[in-house]
Amino acid sequence: MKPENPGSAVATASLLPKFHSPETPSPRCSTSISGAVFNISSSMVSAGIMSIPATFEVLGIIPGFILILIVALSVEVTVEFLLRYTNSGNAVTYGGLMAESFGKFGSVGLQVCVMVTNLGALVIYLTLVRSSFT
Repeated sequence: MKPENPGSAVATASLLPKFHSPETPSPRCSTSISGAVFNISSSMVSAGIMSIPATFEVLGIIPGFILILIVALSVEVTVEFLLRYTNSGNAVTYGGLMAESFGKFGSVGLQVCVMVTNLGALVIYLTLVRSSFT
């Protein structure tokens, strides 16, 4: 049996650009890491600010509070899962970690969850834009 090349099946890309000295600036990258972190953080906070009142408006106080507790519990379980299995050393991406832990089903499940989350954020932002023009 031939040994398999571990890099042949999965393409990986660096999440951060290579460091460029000030003398040779990167032609593609004009943002900083702190700017990217701020952008992602503000997106998450704004989506959270929009979703909590909508949850209470649709569900009511008691069911809305129960739903928020369920989401908080699932976040706690997810963080515990990441901390427990990140030290395996073989996975370099979150998708790779899911594939390593749960196989192909876990990787596909992660992709579906990311698509649903992005679709939900899109609906929230489109609602925000629509309400600003009316």
